Amino acid sequence: MEETTTYTVEITPEAELFYYEILTYFYQYHSEQSANRKSEELLNLAISLERLPERGTLESRLQGLGKKHRFILYSYTPSKAIKIIYFIDHSHKIVYVTDFFPCQMDVRKIIRRTK
Repeated sequence: MEETTTYTVEITPEAELFYYEILTYFYQYHSEQSANRKSEELLNLAISLERLPERGTLESRLQGLGKKHRFILYSYTPSKAIKIIYFIDHSHKIVYVTDFFPCQMDVRKIIRRTK
């Protein structure tokens, strides 16, 4: 049986702030029970990148940064989703989550938010 390589998932300080902004939104516009569930699911999805981090889609808007940023989607309603944006440092086996980007936000802000 082939072993799967496990990566460490690190959430950058900027991404942590974006995560807390989303939590504020969840707790303001959703029930407490729903907000608790959604915040846990979002964080668990980011942490799941420790296995198979290549599964995300390349984020074309961040090509110019040269880090091959990828994203996976967390859909929290049928019409609303959050992009978990990250890049992979294969030599150190680290996945850096750089943004939790609400898809209803102006996509041109991705570049300004991600380093």
